[in-house]
Amino acid sequence: MSRTDGDSPEPDRLLTPADGDPVDGSAMTVLHVSHTAQPGGAELALVRLLSQQRRHWLARLCAPDNGTAFDRLAAHGVELERNLPALPTGGTRGGSLLLAARYLRALQAGAGVLGRSRLFQDADLVHANTAAAAICAAFADRGGAKPLVVHLRDLVTTDSLGRFGFRAFTRIALGRADGVVANSRTTLASAEQWLRPGLPRMVIQSPVGIDRRVTAPRPDAAVRRIGMVGRLQRWKGQHVFLRAFALAFRGTDVRARIAGAPLFAETAYENEIRRLVAELGIADQVDLLGHVDDVPGFLDSVDILVHASTRPEPLGQTVIQGLARALPIVATEGGGPGEWIRPGVNGLLVPPNDPEALGQALLRLADSTELRAGLAAGAAATPGIRTDEECRAHHAGFFRAVWQARRDAGWKEAG
Repeated sequence: MSRTDGDSPEPDRLLTPADGDPVDGSAMTVLHVSHTAQPGGAELALVRLLSQQRRHWLARLCAPDNGTAFDRLAAHGVELERNLPALPTGGTRGGSLLLAARYLRALQAGAGVLGRSRLFQDADLVHANTAAAAICAAFADRGGAKPLVVHLRDLVTTDSLGRFGFRAFTRIALGRADGVVANSRTTLASAEQWLRPGLPRMVIQSPVGIDRRVTAPRPDAAVRRIGMVGRLQRWKGQHVFLRAFALAFRGTDVRARIAGAPLFAETAYENEIRRLVAELGIADQVDLLGHVDDVPGFLDSVDILVHASTRPEPLGQTVIQGLARALPIVATEGGGPGEWIRPGVNGLLVPPNDPEALGQALLRLADSTELRAGLAAGAAATPGIRTDEECRAHHAGFFRAVWQARRDAGWKEAG
């Protein structure tokens, strides 16, 4: 849904009920649950959330020991347990009943580990970082002893969660939730029919690594580098970007820079990308950089940023990052990016999975310094983008509101 009416986005809205302040933020203990330690978008957002959170709440984390995403959190005072079972890849999406059964057993095993955890027993509130983590947490606490906040980071659809994951999440996790955080209005809307009336819910932008914004952009006179950031995954559309780039810039001195690596046994797509680069005749113009830790530095190295997802994106972290760095952006229509991009004001929108349209938009930007400068200025002026610290404060307020609502409900029942 494109925003063409001139209204500012509303990334942070508490829908129900009003904020509470039950405990001093530094005294509240929140257990965060992650179903993986692979450095995907949800996991990196959680790392940013917890890296400097001590002034807001006491953070604990339970996760598997199958990746490096959370390695640096101990240095930020976060106590970790890395003993949750890793989930089998493809367990929610495949048509195999055997694989789905293995996935369910792994979730139930994880729930047993989580329920016995000292960190779980000591927590004032549990925050499930993903849909799979929410299913695990719901299994672990069927009696509802701990307030549970479920984080919606993916659209609640079968395309996003898979057939089995969708059914388990909507029937088990959302029914158990005491509060829901969504990363965009689009994501929240996809879950509304499964949320009970009066359930606390809030749209909060995920922290995307912003500590300051570029307020005075100075676009170069010529386009030399066009960039894309994101996990190497087919629906993220790196292949669409490369086809568009080849149509627009093959044989020129313009370079395509792609930051991102495959996760969860997705190396086949990386190999496909490398073959495609050769087939398109642009191998000497493409930089495949792999995972990049310094995203702001990467963004500052390119003249145009591309978002090319082939289906609606729940948030589109890279779009917010690009706006914060005052870059001209071309993004695909639909989902979270459409809540931030106002076409012709702070970016351009093109249909998904359309290399020709994307290539034409890139040529249009490359041919007009005036258009790039105008979009960069519009990006710099985009309202509502939160720094990571502001995101932490919003999460803290919501956690306290959910805690308060549960406490008030308990008092009413006791009375």
